[in-house]
Amino acid sequence: MEFKPLIKEKVKEKILKLIEENRGNDYVKIPSERDLSETLQVSRTTIRSVIKELIDYGLLVQFQGKGTYIVPKTQDKIVHILASPDIKSDDPFYAKFFVELTNIFTLNGFKILFVNVESLTQENKDIPIVMIGLLKDELIDQVKRNYKYILTIEQYMNHDEIIQVSVDDYRIGWMAAEILIKSGYLFLIHLAGPERYTASYLRKIGFLDRVKNSTGINYKIIESKMNYTSGYMVGDEIFNIYNKVRNPVGIFTANDWMGIGLIQKLKEKGLNIGKEIGIIGCDDISLSTEIKPSLTTFKWDVEKIVREILNIIEDINHGKYITQKRVLIPAQVVYRDSLRVVIDKNE
Repeated sequence: MEFKPLIKEKVKEKILKLIEENRGNDYVKIPSERDLSETLQVSRTTIRSVIKELIDYGLLVQFQGKGTYIVPKTQDKIVHILASPDIKSDDPFYAKFFVELTNIFTLNGFKILFVNVESLTQENKDIPIVMIGLLKDELIDQVKRNYKYILTIEQYMNHDEIIQVSVDDYRIGWMAAEILIKSGYLFLIHLAGPERYTASYLRKIGFLDRVKNSTGINYKIIESKMNYTSGYMVGDEIFNIYNKVRNPVGIFTANDWMGIGLIQKLKEKGLNIGKEIGIIGCDDISLSTEIKPSLTTFKWDVEKIVREILNIIEDINHGKYITQKRVLIPAQVVYRDSLRVVIDKNE
């Protein structure tokens, strides 16, 4: 006669073998306690005791009303990152984004692999890839040939099949014009970036749509490179516009670097920034708080963008169909000294 502990260990060995032979990437239902009891010629109490142990080991799981299942094999959670070669190493937004991405994905058990054009292969077709920075169409087409699940933090107007999680740039342009108009500026200027950049294009369109929706507002669009020097150099033209209109002028620059350069130039011209001239930038770089007067700007929640991407990739890994291909994250206005504010900041 065998001792009960020995019987239990033999039953455990047989069920472990059953698990090993049937364990895969999905949940697999095992026979009921009654069937196992009959097959192994032991009591249901012994079967129940063994199953409880294997549940504690994480090898089995019970779903109420459905039975006992073999837990799928643990799969490595991997995400590929493809960065645009045009991203500058000192770009404050992308530097912050990469830090947030690394921290959040690592804490959630992901292995992050940076890939380049030469390493793209169809062997990784089911691994999600996140494209960072603007990429040319030919490179995007190459990514499409090798990956099924493609995400980006940029906005591409001609690639609707890509999952796009980005800042609502159109809304930024609209809000900038709205704030300037409600603050009493009757002549508005948008210092725009090149239209080949979707973000600067959408900010310009949003700005124009809001301005054209008002009466009695004059405006001018000046396109320039998105850097400090361009903002500084265009200051002469804006100074002349101010002298001509003789009214407070409100300006929205496509990014903070342009706004900071413009502030420096107009200060040299003797203008009162924040009164005669109101300036709103975009990006909330650290220098925007250090310049005098400090720059009113837009900032976005980088952590929220990363977590939205994480949630989508988790859904992909769980086999969910992604229906929402465009996710727009609203930006927040940061009011500082470069703008006279006569509206409710909470509007």
